[in-house]
Amino acid sequence: MRYRTLKVVANRMEAELIRGYLEAEGIRVLLRPATSPYGGEAYFGDTGPFEVQVPEGSFARARGILAGLEERGEERV
Repeated sequence: MRYRTLKVVANRMEAELIRGYLEAEGIRVLLRPATSPYGGEAYFGDTGPFEVQVPEGSFARARGILAGLEERGEERV
């Protein structure tokens, strides 16, 4: 299964919030440190940026869910 980056967020906490919303809608989510080539979590910990990734087949639906959250102001994304 191929995954696609939906959004790059500031830190793991923000990524976990988005993951919670998407998984509640039945969408699988992977969180990947956006700093992976530069040391990833070993160097930056949870404070560095994270990529929120979803399966390619769920990308459009996930993008719609995220847009809805942004419109309602429920998520600072």
